[in-house]
Amino acid sequence: MRKGAKFEIDYVASIWWVTWYARNKLLFEGKKPDPRETVAKAKAIVVAYQSMQFKEQDSPRSIKEKEAQRWNPPPSSKLKINVDAAMHAESQMAGLGAVIRNSQGQVVVAAVKSINFQGDVSIAEAKAVQWGMEVASKASFTNVIVETDCSMVANLANNKVSNKTEIWWTIAKIQSSRQDFQSIDFQHVPRQCNTSGHSLAKRALKSSGSVIWRDEFPTDVLCLFDGFI
Repeated sequence: MRKGAKFEIDYVASIWWVTWYARNKLLFEGKKPDPRETVAKAKAIVVAYQSMQFKEQDSPRSIKEKEAQRWNPPPSSKLKINVDAAMHAESQMAGLGAVIRNSQGQVVVAAVKSINFQGDVSIAEAKAVQWGMEVASKASFTNVIVETDCSMVANLANNKVSNKTEIWWTIAKIQSSRQDFQSIDFQHVPRQCNTSGHSLAKRALKSSGSVIWRDEFPTDVLCLFDGFI
């Protein structure tokens, strides 16, 4: 809806309200309002309301919430790895995707891996983290941030406790691989901040084995990053 039309609708609604209010004043208090004052009051109500709406949309809280809903680049001293897993129950396969970007948001490495898998989704998500770390290690990247949209895996990788013992085998490998990095952090992000990792994971289901691309990428892989920071 265009801005002008929205104002007109609010304006008409406000006129109805102040007219109803003025009618009650006349009926119950015998006060006859000035029509010009009624119209001016209606317009003032709309302007005040829309001003508050504008402030709310641009408030620090709303800006912070918007920033939290999109991918943010890492500091210049680090690279960011986004990972995800996609499942195909019928074929008992899982696709693992990992994309590594620099502080300018440029993709420097993309990788996919398909594995035979039948189990809990969280275990596949943990294997995606392990895959991302493996790809980074092969590229000799030692200062990284790993982002996953699975909060449980992020918590486990950060040494938080879980009662899902079957995932600990993969988490133990993740913890062991930390020694390959000078600095590594694990973060949970919403799915909308991890779309590239998710797209690569689905792409992995169409591949056999594992593939790592660096600097040069197939057209279909590049398309996954179009419009993305």
